[in-house]
Amino acid sequence: MQDFFQRYFDKLDLTTILENLLTKVISLLILFLLFYIAKKMLHATVRKIVKPSLKFSNRDAGRQKTISRLLENVFNYILYFFLLYCILSILGLPVSSLLAGAGIAGVAIGMGAQGFLSDVINGFFILFERQLDVGDEVVLTNGPITVSGKVVSVGIRTTQLRGDDQALHFVPNRNITVVSNLSRTE
Repeated sequence: MQDFFQRYFDKLDLTTILENLLTKVISLLILFLLFYIAKKMLHATVRKIVKPSLKFSNRDAGRQKTISRLLENVFNYILYFFLLYCILSILGLPVSSLLAGAGIAGVAIGMGAQGFLSDVINGFFILFERQLDVGDEVVLTNGPITVSGKVVSVGIRTTQLRGDDQALHFVPNRNITVVSNLSRTE
């Protein structure tokens, strides 16, 4: 048994292993630095280009905040996807095989993620129909459950309200069946 381990350690090339490890660590550090820079640039772009261009539109301030936050969230999800893809590539994992397997697993997960998909679809309808915007005073109802307050954020999956007691309520969009917008006069 000792002979086996001795032959195994003799065949190991520690310099190659350390070089590969060091290369991967440096590549990951550079990737994280580039990701950080890209994220800051993306947020600056939304702040400097998208927000001023929204001011020229005929949208009110709450709608402008809602659209800019939605764009920031979409860009963040895309950035995180690319970050994960690059990390897996640097680590040497077969990303194309993983994506093919993820497609098959996605069908199975999709069956269990019906609530999430319902949140996303309802979130799009809430945003596109302008049912509520950031800064609006609203009452959200789902059967006997009622949540009221000022809209802090409208996302694809959840809507956040700040109640009169200053509590922050996270309401899944699928649970919003009736929206009473007290800030609208039209």
